[in-house]
Order: sequence, then structure tokens, then C-alpha cells
Amino acid sequence: MSLDQFVGVRIVGGLLPANLPSLLSSGHDPSGKALLPKDYHLVAGETVRDAANRVWAYLRGAWTGYREALEQLPDGAPTTSLTRERFLLILLDQLGYGRVATTGRGGIVADGQSFPVSHLWGITPIHLLGAGTSLDTRTKGAAGAAGASPQSMVQELLNRSDTHLWAILSNGRTLRLLRDSTSLVGSAYVEFDLEAIFDGDLFPDFLLLYTLCQVSRVEVLDEEIGASSCRLEQWRTESIESGSRALNQLRDGVVDALRTLGRGFLAHPDNGELREQLASGDLSVADVHHALLRVVYRLLFTFVAEDRGVLLDPGADPVAKARYAEYFSTARLRRTSRRRRGGGRYGDRWQALTLVWRGLGSETGRPELALPGIGALFDIGELDFLTEHQVSNDALLSAVRSLSLIREPKSGVLRVVDYRNLGAEELGSIYEALLEFVPHWDGVTKTYTLDIASGNQRKDTGSYYTPTSLVDSLLDTALDPVLDDAVKSASDAEGQISALLAVTVCDPACGSGHFLVGAARRIAKRVAVIRTGDPEPAPDPVRTAMRDVVGRCIYGVDINPLAAELAKVSLWMEALEPGRPLIYLDAQIKVGNALIGATPALLAEELPDAAFKPIEGDDKKIATAITKANKAERNDQGSLFGLGEALPTNTSLAREVQQVVGRDTLSLADVHVQQQRLRTYEDSPEYRNARLVADAWCAAFVWPKTDSAPKPITHATITGLRDGTTWLDSKQDNQLEQLTAEYRFFHWHLEFPHIFPTDSTDSGTVNEATGWAGGFSVVLGNPPWERVKLQEQEFFAARDPEIATAPNAAARKKLIAVLPNTNESLYRAFVAEKRRAEGISHILHNSGRYPLTGRGDINTYAVFAETNRNLIDGSGRLGAILPTGIATDATTQYFFKDLVEHGSIASLYDFENSRPLFAGVHRSFKFCLLTLTGRDTREPEADFAFFAHDPTDLLRPDTCFTLSPEEITLLNPNTGTCPIFRSRRDAEITLGIYKRVPVLINENDPKNGNPWGIKFMTMFHMSNDSGLFHTREELEADGWTLRGNVFERERERERTTPADAPPLRGQDDPSLRPPLGHLRTRRRHSPGHRRRESRPKLRCHAALLGRGAGSHCQASQRHSQRGFPGGLPMDRSIDRRAYDDRRHVPTIRSWKQSASHTQFG
Repeated sequence: MSLDQFVGVRIVGGLLPANLPSLLSSGHDPSGKALLPKDYHLVAGETVRDAANRVWAYLRGAWTGYREALEQLPDGAPTTSLTRERFLLILLDQLGYGRVATTGRGGIVADGQSFPVSHLWGITPIHLLGAGTSLDTRTKGAAGAAGASPQSMVQELLNRSDTHLWAILSNGRTLRLLRDSTSLVGSAYVEFDLEAIFDGDLFPDFLLLYTLCQVSRVEVLDEEIGASSCRLEQWRTESIESGSRALNQLRDGVVDALRTLGRGFLAHPDNGELREQLASGDLSVADVHHALLRVVYRLLFTFVAEDRGVLLDPGADPVAKARYAEYFSTARLRRTSRRRRGGGRYGDRWQALTLVWRGLGSETGRPELALPGIGALFDIGELDFLTEHQVSNDALLSAVRSLSLIREPKSGVLRVVDYRNLGAEELGSIYEALLEFVPHWDGVTKTYTLDIASGNQRKDTGSYYTPTSLVDSLLDTALDPVLDDAVKSASDAEGQISALLAVTVCDPACGSGHFLVGAARRIAKRVAVIRTGDPEPAPDPVRTAMRDVVGRCIYGVDINPLAAELAKVSLWMEALEPGRPLIYLDAQIKVGNALIGATPALLAEELPDAAFKPIEGDDKKIATAITKANKAERNDQGSLFGLGEALPTNTSLAREVQQVVGRDTLSLADVHVQQQRLRTYEDSPEYRNARLVADAWCAAFVWPKTDSAPKPITHATITGLRDGTTWLDSKQDNQLEQLTAEYRFFHWHLEFPHIFPTDSTDSGTVNEATGWAGGFSVVLGNPPWERVKLQEQEFFAARDPEIATAPNAAARKKLIAVLPNTNESLYRAFVAEKRRAEGISHILHNSGRYPLTGRGDINTYAVFAETNRNLIDGSGRLGAILPTGIATDATTQYFFKDLVEHGSIASLYDFENSRPLFAGVHRSFKFCLLTLTGRDTREPEADFAFFAHDPTDLLRPDTCFTLSPEEITLLNPNTGTCPIFRSRRDAEITLGIYKRVPVLINENDPKNGNPWGIKFMTMFHMSNDSGLFHTREELEADGWTLRGNVFERERERERTTPADAPPLRGQDDPSLRPPLGHLRTRRRHSPGHRRRESRPKLRCHAALLGRGAGSHCQASQRHSQRGFPGGLPMDRSIDRRAYDDRRHVPTIRSWKQSASHTQFG
């Protein structure tokens, strides 16, 4: 049973998933479990349906009496008392609330404001009005409805209150179950039409009312958490999670649709030209895959727009609307696909679909079908070549069926996808997951396949998709304070709206646009509230405000062009207004590598000599020569000078971009004017020259340094390009163009010059790190958590599984080494990709843009954190989801210490992924929600929370606590990293200790800071030293035999042990121990694997390590159990002379020269 079959029920604002009513009516909760009588406080043996039936029989009589009494009232007589006493209070009593108490004078107070709600049960507000009192408009003279509409008043109470989460609102004709809608664009409620239910004898609808509104649903189950612990909230959470799992099913449907369409197009007999283009190389299989993605995404967008009723022109002829619905709508196409399989070999349905899409992309639209021209996604572009080819009805209907139906994960029941309530972020998660699928076309067999390559499982598990609960939590701390300040900055409504629309929000790795959509919703709602004067405005003014917000406030960047298009689609779905074109977003959502680009500050400096360090494939001698030449150019003061002495401003560029961003468009022709203006900007000599200089500066770092390479770009080249005295030759120009496309250099002050002016006159303080003023008001996101270093397993997963599945790095390198002889083309591709990865790492390390995080083995999340911090303006805020290592790891200690010293931390909430919140990420992995302030703001204290598992944990008392920058420095004076506590009390105890007792080593005091003379060292690296490890199979092949806990080799027993070599603990001869590879056997190769007590005790010989006795024992034992050779597990009582005799045990110098590395006891 779908929601449409419940005549008297309506879900507004996406409060509950559309499939939940059908689940509940079948007697199951969102997890698929049967509804239990005890959970509803029913007697044993009475089901929820039985109880509802009993209550239904009683209330039908009460309803008849109430309606009769209502009809006897004279016109204009008050109805509130009668409605309450004769029906609503009876209804609540039957639902288990008993006699609900009134709130008294003043109603309920929340956030310092009084709300005239009539009743209160526990912490659930219940507002009861008289029949005839509108819930959605003000009613003059009616208590609880005069100052604001009842719906708006109750909704605002929930949104403002930290105590109240759910509420009931009714006027005797309609009953609404409301919830806090802070994170949504408008009101959020489930509406029950009481007149339709009781007059129409709709027991299934009443059963749903009973199931959702009975008192047990809103009871607080955990006093610490409060309203969030009630069963209704648990259901909502479970339903959303179940919906996420269902989305995986829809994603599978999307994959099936892509496969079906791919085969349909490539195997169609009329598409010989398409196959010839693939064979000749004019088209690649990736091009076809991208074109198929565009087709599927157009389908999904059309489904959503149709089902929401916003696709057709509202002013069109009704006959045209009927013609579209009857013959051309995708709703009809979906119904047909569900009714029957197979559609024949004709292609008329595809032709009808492309006719609709062409109309949507035309300035004139298709008036005969009531279709306006909306452009954007439907503009004709490079990826639209499939519209010129044919696909059979059979293939198209099969693909549409895959998109229309999903199978419930547990029950296996097929249900229709509810596109009307499908959010942009959900569609984004589907599309984002598809980016990991690899297409393949076999021209001989005419077979098209689409599969996930082994090792590319991150997108398959949805691990990049950020749960909405985390997005909302981050918006609370990063966006809301900025919006509050914007409203406070003006005294009148017009000024407040202008201030809100001046807020700019950016996600530098925007992906599906989940954060951008969430931020746009919140800003739009605030704008609509001010425009209407209603704290909970109706959907239409919110939609209008959404269009204004998306066109003025929202920015994003992604390195993947398809992801950037996805972000646009997500925003278009939210801001689509009937009859108006889609917003032009090319000037706001851009493609590029947000991490790699020049800044005004870098361009003002001389090109560093470090730019020419050799990377993969470079000739070291040539690199050295270029470095010397660059140094000489920089030192030649007679002819050269620093770039910054004549660095031009970007003021005029900013004016040009402002002619594009935020312009209201009434028609598709207006949008095309914007397109032309942006094209003119990008073709202007000023922009092209500035872009050339910035690209050349970046390209110098990755320029090939070989005999056959074009002349390198050096400091003199950059200076000449800027002054117009030097031009690149054709070879240099081609090389620069190739590198720019490969690395996707992105220069923020040129792409968004109106956001990052180089002239600080009207834009606040200048960011000394970048050289620009201004910045975004808010930067949000969950950037990639990936190492910059090339991951060989992932690279070879789809190309050579044998290499990808090699047992360790050493074995993998051996296989790679023979590739030039076995697969030269794959080896060349590997070397190119390795060079690209090293090139990115080289820029991040040596460009000077990342002084705080461009260190060691770089992870992208760390450099994104430093980039994002530099993108916010002086009073802005940054909110990011990052591994907690950003605050605790040694490689990021300089960044976090700088945050502490500048008082930049507003909050840090640490989570353990035990639920898990991120599927596909290990349950013990820790991440955090980090919120920072701008360079002109200093926070005296920061909010912290650790070991949370869900955002609702932050609501528990004593979960969050504060630490000042001075306290963090006291606890960790050397690194400045974040101390971890479970509560403020733990922090106070530790602070008390540190105030009385100094730290073990104080690196800030070189003279007296290390009285114990302690030193730290690293002995082994699991990856780099993987060749020192041996598997059990390798040991046994070499003659070793496992005896008890120890590997022995029989031929070694005949050796004579010197008298001065004492036996190791538990063994007679140290020479009978296996090499270091024994560690690779771990417990699984040991009899002690199942019985902890039989594991050998490991010891460390401190003399061999050259350190104090016992200094490495504990770590050695821990690492050995993991398979890490962190130290030698030997008895400390052995005389050191035994280890100086190489006949028995090799010393440290010989470890990398011998196959037998160490002994065990």
C-alpha cells in the first residue's frame, strides 16, 4: 500500500519516508519487526490493530455526537470549548494521554519567547483549537491563532526549543503531528484529515493515526537525551536509515538502467556510426558512459520534477497539459514499464522522450505540451550525441522499470520509488556511487559491461556520502552563527534580507552538493520568514527564496566534471520554480583541483628553486641545471625583480563576474545572456594573461626535466609573461596546456575575483598567507580522506589483479618491475600516474602554500583543512568533517597548534564510527566535526566532545565541555595537539596535575627541558620494510618447521653453540630460531592462537637496540602481536657478546643483508 492509497493522510516536508505508512499498516516497524503490544502499553494478546479497532469503534460514536452538537451552534458562535470537550480531549484520552492538562496563562516559553499553546503532555506540546479555525492563517480574536497562524506558531516553538521535539495540533477537522524542522526548508508534519477518516469510514487511515500518535510514541525513554529518545524519533531515524539502504537498491536499479541502455544503444542495428566512432577512437567508452549517465540523470530529474508538479508551465493551456500527461509524460512511461516487460524493437518512445528534452532546452519551449524552456541540464552539449542515435522501446522500458521499482532489502517486496519525496542529497549519493563503476565495450562481441573494479569499493559502500545528521550538526555550528550575525547587522526587513543574501557559502570538494543544498535550505527559510513575517512560511515563498539564495550565495568546486554537474543538478532540483528557467550556475560551481593553484602571495614571491626537484621520470642532472639557472635569474638584480612589485589587482575581473552572479532571470534567453557574459570574461585579455601566469607558475613544479622536454619555465619566464615581454613557443604552450588539463590548476582569486579581491579597500583585512582580502562567509564540507601517494593496489585493481592482490609491497614491486617486458602500455600508464601523484605531492610540499600541513606523508584532508581555513573571510566560519587525526596526529600538529595559538577553534566534536555513520569505514575509526572562526575573530574557549557515536549524543548532559587555548597549551606545550577527555571533570583533574608537575620533555626549553636525556627512534616501517617479513609458506619452503610456538630448522641443530652464548628463554640454541618473517605468521600460525595463555612472552634486548634497558619492550610486544617488528623480542638477561658474534645473531647492520634476521624466545 503506497501513501497515495491513504486518502486521509498527507506527509509534508519529507518528515517521514513515504513507505513508512505501508509498513506500519502491515503491523511492522521501520526495521521490519512486528509491533509489540507491550510497547503500546496493551494487555498481553491484544495486537495494535485490535486496540485501534476498539478505539475506532468508540470514537465513531463520539465523532457523530460531536458533529451533531457542532451543527446546532448558531453561526459565529465560539467552537473551541465544544471541539475540545466533545471530541479532541476524548480522542487524546483514547490514545492514552489521559486528561491532558492546559498550559495556563503565557503558554510555553522557549528561547525567551512565549508561545500560546493550549495544552502540554510531558514535553509534548498539544495545541487544540475550535472547528473552523484555520491552521495555516491567522484568525483575529482566536486564542492561539491571532498573533500567527497556529501551524507557524507551534512549528516555531519546536524549532526554537531544545526540549520539545514533537507536537500535536488540531482544530477538530484536521490533526497534525509536527516535528522540529530546523534542518528543513519548511514545516514538517503528518496530517490526518479527521473528516475524511470518520465520515468516509477509513479505518486503515485511522490505524495509521493510532500507530503514530498513541502516547507510547512520544514518551521519553531516556531522560538524559530527552525527546530524541522517544520511539517516534527512533522510528524516524530507522526509517531514514532504511531509506538509505533502499537507496542502495535504487542505485542498483540505476546501474541496471545504465547497462541496459548501454547495450541498447551500442547493439542497435541503426547505430553503426556510433560503433565505428568507438572503433576509430573518435569516441571512447568513457565518453559513452558519461553520455549514458547524463541520460539517466535527465530521467531522474524529470521524474522528480513531474511528481512534484513543477515541470510544466503553470500558465499553459489545460489542453496542452493534458496532452503532455496522456502521451509524453514520464509518469506514463513508468506505468507502462511496470505493467509489462518488453516493448518491441521500435524506437518511438525514445523519440518522444528526446522531443520533450529538446523542448526543455529550447528558448521557446514546447507550448503545445505546456513545456517551458528551462535549459541547463537540458541544454545541448558535447554529451548529447546519444539523442542522435536509436534505442529500442524494449531497452528503454527495461531501463525505466529498473528506475521505477526497488525491492525491499528484508521482505523482498517490490515497491514503487517515491520520486516526489526523493531529496537532492539522496540522488547525489546514488550518482556519486556510480563514479566508481568501470565501463567496457567489446567491439567484436558487441558486449557492453559496467562493473566495479576490484579494490574500488569506497564509492560502492557509499563511504563518501555524508549522513544528513552530521550535515545538520555542522550547519548548526558553522552556518547558523553567521546567519544570526547577518540578521543582527540590519534594523529593517529589507536590510536583513540583503545581509542574508550577501552570505556566501562554499564547499571546495562539493561532490553531490549535499552541504550546499543543506546550507541553501537554511538561508532560504530565513529569507522567507522575513519576507512573509511568518516564522513558518508556506512552501511557495520558501521556493522563491531558495531560487534567490542559490543564485547569489552558493559556490562549489570539484575536480571531477561529472560531480560538479551533479552539484548543479542537486541545487536545480531544490530551486526549480514552475515556468522559470533553471538558474545559471557555471560561474559558481566550477571544475578544478582546489588544492593546487597560485595565490597572489605566491606570485608576489620569486619562483622557488625547490620547484625543480626531480620527480618520477625526471633526469636529476637536468633538474640540477635548471635549479642553478633559476637561482641565477633570481639573483640577477640588474634585470629581474620580484613579481609582487607590479602584481596587478583583480578589481576589473571582479566587476565582470558580478555581471553574471546573482542576476535574476525570467526566461531562458536571459540565462543565455549570462552564458555569453561569462564567456566574454574568460576570453578577455586580462583574465587570459593572469591565468597564463598562474598556470605557468604551477606548471614549473611538474615540468618534465628531460632532454626531449620543451624549454622549462623558470623565474625569468614567469616575469616575462607577466610583463608581456616573453611568449611561450609552440612546444612550451602545448606542454603547459597539457599540464593544466592534467593537474586542473585552480586559482581562487581568478575564478572568484569578487570573493577574493587583491585590493583590500572595501573587503576587510588581507590574508597574509594568500595575499587576498575577503573570502567566503562560510566554508563547509567533508573533503576526501586519501593519501596523496599513489596507491598501487587501487591502480592495478582494474588493470592487473595479480599485482593488486600481491601479498605485500615487496612482492608487488617485483611484479611491477617486469611489466616493461610483459605489458609495456600498462607500465607506461603506471609511470604516468605515479608521476602525477608525485607531482601533486611535490607541489603540496614545496610550493609554499601549505607551511602547516605540507609535511611528511600528506593526506588530502589535512591540506584541505589549511586551504579551507584560508578561504573564509575575517569574520567567517569553517565547518569540516575530518579524521580526528587533524587534532591529534604528529603530521598535523603544526596546523592545530596554530589554531590554538590564534584562538580559531569554535568547536571540535569527536566521533567513533561504531554505528556506523560512514558505511565502509572501520567501526573504530575516529572523525570529528571541526568548526573554526576567521582570522579576525578569537574564541576565548572552544567546545569539545569526545567518544560520541551519534550527533544525538551531544545532547547528553556533560558530554560537551570547554577548553581555552591556554589550557590546551598547558597540557601539550610541545605539539599543541588536542588533549582528549571524556568530560570537563577529567580535564580539570589533568589540568591540576600539569599545573603542579612539569611535562617529561619540554621542547620549548632546549637547556633544561629534557633532564632525562630521552630520545625517540623508529626501527621498522610496515610498508617500506615489507621485504623483511616472511610468510609461513616461505619459511616452510626454506626448511623451517613449526614446533610449539617456534619455527625450527633441523640442519641448524648440528651447529655447536659457543660456550659464552647463554640459551634463550625456553630454548637450547638461539640459532634454531626463524628469521624475522616469523612475525608474519602472527597468532594464526601459532598454537597459542586460540588460547591466550599459550602465547610466548616476548622480550626486548635493550643492548642490541642501543637504548636504556626495557625502553622498547612494551611497544615491541604490542607490535609483534600485530605483525609489526617494532623491536627484537629477546630476553634482556642475555650477554651482549652473543649478539656481536655474527655466527649466531646478525647485528642491526646486517638485517637488510640476510634472509635470517632475528631470533625468538
